[in-house]
Amino acid sequence: MTKTPVRVVYLTHTLGVGGAEELILNMVTRLPRDRYEPIVCCFEDPPGPIGPEIAAHGISVIPLGIIPGWRSPLAWWSIVRQLRRLRPTIVHTFMLPASLYGRSAAVAAGVPIIIGTEVNIYENKSPRHIAVERWLMAKTDRVVVSAESVRDFYIEQVGADPEKVDVIYNAVDWAQLTATVDRDALRAQCGVPPGAPVAGIIARLTEQKAHAHLFESIAKTAGLEALHLLVVGDGHLRASLEALSSSLGLADRIHFLGARRDLGNILAAIDMFVMPSLWEGLPLSMVLAMGAGLPVIATRVAGIPEVVEDGETGLLVPPADPVRLGEALASLVRDAGLRSRLGSAAKARVLPRFGVDGYLASVTNLYDRLLIEKHLA
Repeated sequence: MTKTPVRVVYLTHTLGVGGAEELILNMVTRLPRDRYEPIVCCFEDPPGPIGPEIAAHGISVIPLGIIPGWRSPLAWWSIVRQLRRLRPTIVHTFMLPASLYGRSAAVAAGVPIIIGTEVNIYENKSPRHIAVERWLMAKTDRVVVSAESVRDFYIEQVGADPEKVDVIYNAVDWAQLTATVDRDALRAQCGVPPGAPVAGIIARLTEQKAHAHLFESIAKTAGLEALHLLVVGDGHLRASLEALSSSLGLADRIHFLGARRDLGNILAAIDMFVMPSLWEGLPLSMVLAMGAGLPVIATRVAGIPEVVEDGETGLLVPPADPVRLGEALASLVRDAGLRSRLGSAAKARVLPRFGVDGYLASVTNLYDRLLIEKHLA
């Protein structure tokens, strides 16, 4: 008799363009369908552009149209009702809101296996949030974290049982590196003059990603007068960052491109990649840039130093330090040999370690182990 595939519900608050959403896309579309039946539930309605991409693979995407919160019990209850209707064997949550409200709803719905995800070091969780997470850990079978540093911080923050927190490094689909537009043509489309040095950042326009520090470093560092910056991503700070670039005299050198799916074209058009985050987990756009053979400059936070070795596979600088960031940028602008050496070493480091197939194998291995532990296999 053929076994019925195990139903897995993935809960997330959004399916916009971002690293975590890309991870969900890469995972659910590659799950072996003879063993697992993925369903994706998203708090937002519409769910965002990643939603239709998932649905195109024949996977059910259910937008819930809710904004859960402490003062929104009906929104939380709608998650419970949906899980009771779907009756999954596994609920796997992604991103902070879904990890909190989705796991608690899964407990209420009686889901046999509950898995959370922690992809960043969140230093500013409220005491109430931490208290709920401590309670949730007793009901959660595993929390998957994106780096060793994230694991250590999370265990300390919520008093988690170390045996229930697994490190599975985030991964990317290397097929994204395929370029479909000529490098010079894309630069011209962005308004970059021929021969100009170009840096790039791919990140949401939020406080976390510290675009303002990057802009300041470009404006105030000698040797960066010709540098152009491609800013890929969107977010609530877009208007204020555009105003900042103008006030710094950089409006003609900082190019806001919005959210893009053609990251291979973007990475092929730049000379270096920058990730100046104030806090992190393991940024997937940085890993992708390293796989493209680009030299990266990143801040020494969370999981970044687990991938970027300073002076070997990239350059590390302190967070919130535009001076050091500018110095690192200037060193890459003036030294083509350094760019080449760091980029080649970065590519050699990440290609064997951060492909999505390895991530998928680790996740499905976790599912299989938990099914056996729960006598559900």
